Amino acid sequence: MTELAWVALRAASLVLLFQAAGAALFSAAFAHRLEHSTSTIRRTGVRAAAGALAVLAAQYLLEPVHLAGEWAGIADASLHRLVLSSSTGAALAVRAAGVAGVALGLRYDGLAARSAAAGGSLAALGSFALTGHSAVDPHRLLLAPLLLVHLMLAAFWFGSLWPLRQLCALEPRAQAARVIEAFSSGALWLVPLIPLAGAGIAAVLLPGFAALLAPYGLLLGAKLMLFAALMGLAALNRLRLTPALARGEPGALPRLRRSLAAEYVLICAVLTVTAVLTGFFSPAQTERDASAGPPATARA
Repeated sequence: MTELAWVALRAASLVLLFQAAGAALFSAAFAHRLEHSTSTIRRTGVRAAAGALAVLAAQYLLEPVHLAGEWAGIADASLHRLVLSSSTGAALAVRAAGVAGVALGLRYDGLAARSAAAGGSLAALGSFALTGHSAVDPHRLLLAPLLLVHLMLAAFWFGSLWPLRQLCALEPRAQAARVIEAFSSGALWLVPLIPLAGAGIAAVLLPGFAALLAPYGLLLGAKLMLFAALMGLAALNRLRLTPALARGEPGALPRLRRSLAAEYVLICAVLTVTAVLTGFFSPAQTERDASAGPPATARA
C-alpha cells in the first residue's frame, strides 16, 4: 500500500508539474497572439502549479515511508534527515522553488512575468537531472542535456494541450486556427526530438539489447507505443482537423477539442508509466534482478 501511494504521488507530481511548466512555456511563446484566453490559460497554469506544490510536499513526506517500507517511517526523524541530505531532497527543493516561480509569474501579465514563469519552469524541469539513474551514471555530462531536452519539449507539448482547448473555445475561430497552426508548425520540428533524446538516453543507460526484455525495457516499449499513438493524433490534428477549423467546417471545433483531450489523456498515461519506470526499475536490471526488488538507485 505504501508503494502504491508513493508511485501515485510521483505520477501526480509529473502530470501537474508538466502542466504548469508547459502552460508557462506556452504563454511565453503565444500569449502575444491571444486576445481573450490569456487570463484563463494563466489561471490554469497557476492552479496546476499550486497542485504540484501540494503534491511535492506530500511526496517529500512519503519519501521516509518509502525508505522504511511502512507508514511509521513518516515519524522517523533520522529518515527525514536522510531525505533532506540526499539528491532526492535537493531535487524536490529545486523543483518546488521552480514551480513556485511558475505560479508567481503566471499570476501577472507582461513580458517580465512570462519570463519569470518560463524560468521557473526550466528550473523545475532541470531538477530531474539532479537525481535518478542519469545523475549517477558515469556519462552524466552527456545524459543531462539529453534529459533536459527530452523533458522540456515533452512539458511544452503536454502543457500546451489544455491551453489549446481553451483558446479554441474563447478565441475567434480564425484566430484560434492561426495559433494552432503556428503551434503545429513548431511541433513538427520539435516533437521528433523527444523520442530522439529518449533513444539517446536509453542507448547510454541500457547495458545491451537483452535489457529490452527486462521490466525497464518493456516499460520503455510501452512508452514508445503510446508515443506512436500520440503522433497519430498529432498528425490528424495538423493535416485534417486544424485545416477544417480554418475553413469553418461544421463540427471541426468539437472534433479538434476531443482530439486534444485524447492527446492529453495519452500523455498522462506516458507520465504514469514513467513514474513506475523510474521509481521501481533500473536500466541495468535483468529479469532475475527484478524479482529481488528495485535496487537502491531506483529508490532514490
